[in-house]
Amino acid sequence: MEANIEIAQLLFKQNKYQETIDTCNQILTTDNNSIEAIKLIAKSFLAIRKIDDARLFLNKALKINPDDYEVIKDLGNTYQAFGDINNAKKHYQKALTINSNYAPALTNLGLLELNTGNKKEALSLLIKATESDPLLAPTWGNLANGYYQLKKPAEAAEACRKSIELNPNLFNSHFLLGNILLGQKKLQEAVEPLRKTIELKPDFFQAHLNLGAVLKDLGQLQEAEISTRKSIELNPNLFNSHFLLGTILLGQKKLQEAELSYRKAIELKPDFAEAHSNLGNILSDLNKLQDAELSYRKAIELK
Repeated sequence: MEANIEIAQLLFKQNKYQETIDTCNQILTTDNNSIEAIKLIAKSFLAIRKIDDARLFLNKALKINPDDYEVIKDLGNTYQAFGDINNAKKHYQKALTINSNYAPALTNLGLLELNTGNKKEALSLLIKATESDPLLAPTWGNLANGYYQLKKPAEAAEACRKSIELNPNLFNSHFLLGNILLGQKKLQEAVEPLRKTIELKPDFFQAHLNLGAVLKDLGQLQEAEISTRKSIELNPNLFNSHFLLGTILLGQKKLQEAELSYRKAIELKPDFAEAHSNLGNILSDLNKLQDAELSYRKAIELK
């Protein structure tokens, strides 16, 4: 029995969720009250977003042990997955009445408070989470987010670095650190965490976009163009991506390509005065003076 549970736990750590479920179901054929197997099945269903199945097994676990605060917290997660914030909050609070220092419930409740605007209460919960379990990397990442929203960039950067130290594979921590450094105008320092974000999550368009902005400001226009084009490839419907690309192309004197990018930005956001103005500059340089006049007038009308 122990070996089977150990195998299931290893499979779960390897993100092999269906294999975890299959192994645990084998355990339940001989011990239908194995709470560890039931909990692992529930966690696996949560991981693959089969929320109703997860909730079924969590309730089975609670029948065996009604005071299992980990299960109660995971039930909160199922409600949060459906956007039922009130029930999620109740379950996190219930878990904390049983174990007031349970870091996962503290950090989840802290995030809920943060997202609903209770930022000071959120920060208090997130700090307590890191104090309760200083080795749990996601709690530091969540605390960093709390500090960032409260406009405390130095504390946010420190918490990000702690999260990354504990788990270098959390792309959100690298991304947030890059954004903090970008906001502090530490452009050269921002490059590495943004590149690491992309390495860990190549389809994260915002990381490509932010890296493009940093590289543009550093004068590395060819690399900036590559990053920004990748962002647009991943998400073509953001006006600011096309505007940034237009600015980068303009810096490289690629006027006709820049014109197309600014026109796309205007198509997506017709009231974007700066895009009309920059388009007017390009049209003027291309000697399309009547069109340039129209763009300038539109920019003036808007702003």
